[in-house]
Amino acid sequence: MGPSFQELMRNARAEENTFLYMLHEEARFDQRLFWKYVNSIMELTRLTADQPLDREMASAVSFTYSKIMEHLQWHHSDRDVYEIQQFPYEYAHLIVDRLGRVVDGFFKGTMLEEKSFDEKFPNPAFAGEMAEEQPAVLQLGYYKQNTNVYAIGFREEDGTYRIVLNEEEDRELLDSRLSRREVEGTYLFMAPNASSAHQLFHEWVMGNHTPYRSAINLSSEDVE
Repeated sequence: MGPSFQELMRNARAEENTFLYMLHEEARFDQRLFWKYVNSIMELTRLTADQPLDREMASAVSFTYSKIMEHLQWHHSDRDVYEIQQFPYEYAHLIVDRLGRVVDGFFKGTMLEEKSFDEKFPNPAFAGEMAEEQPAVLQLGYYKQNTNVYAIGFREEDGTYRIVLNEEEDRELLDSRLSRREVEGTYLFMAPNASSAHQLFHEWVMGNHTPYRSAINLSSEDVE
């Protein structure tokens, strides 16, 4: 449940490039990020339906839902100057309905079928649009803090990406613990889409880059 849980928690913290961040900080309704948030809850519901509620997860779902509803309420209030840009008015009631039913389904441990929602506002993940819009291969890179790490993402049939270290493209990548052959093509993680792949790769490098350093910044003694 890693990527979906991370997406939910990133929204709870209103981090950049999340639906709640765009809604709160930029007063803009980003439909792509909206579906990303909704689908993270639906996926978590599927994965935890037969388990006791996780307090941290449940708190994040409740908090994000209440904050989103607050922003929608402010937008429609004549007494408030807050106005959401790019808000799809024609789907307003469908957005509220879907959010409520998805969140309710999470707490009940019930997976909702897409056909139970109004087809006028379809979920692109179930319509197959996400996989078609995204490239077959992703080139990922991290170039900060004297660290140069590269990876490749290969799109699967369901639109997710399998991320592996790209040793061949980074001839200067050295690992103090593993040989070059062992590192080459090392599987890292699965990402739900192209946008998440970049974010998750940066987070992976920041959390695990200690053994990976650019040879340009290493002395000959270090290399030996």
